[in-house]
Amino acid sequence: MRGPIRKEEKYGISVSLNQLLTAGDYVFFDLNISNSTNLPFEIDALSFSIDDKKITKATNVQSLTLLPVFQLYDRDRFKKNYRNIYVLKKLTYPENKLLNISLKEKQVSGRNLVLSVPYKDILRADTF
Repeated sequence: MRGPIRKEEKYGISVSLNQLLTAGDYVFFDLNISNSTNLPFEIDALSFSIDDKKITKATNVQSLTLLPVFQLYDRDRFKKNYRNIYVLKKLTYPENKLLNISLKEKQVSGRNLVLSVPYKDILRADTF
């Protein structure tokens, strides 16, 4: 088996996109979150948005928030590992934008991670 499609690591937390699948009008995101610290991670929000790739000071920033139509597990705290499936409606976006998956912690520590998924990864998604 090959490794994850995308991975982001910071503050002892790593978020990886294991699989990207499509079925009909839906896109399935298989996410794995790992915590290598001794502090449990309390999820404040895991959100999906489409944002500009490059942001310059002179332009307006457009961000479109996407709401999952389904998630397999509803958990807000984990100690070491957490894996979940999120389902979004079929989406298309231009090459100058990215699908960002943001993970934010409840506590003041501010352990926040953003995993960026370019459109080419969605075009290569497996179907079933």
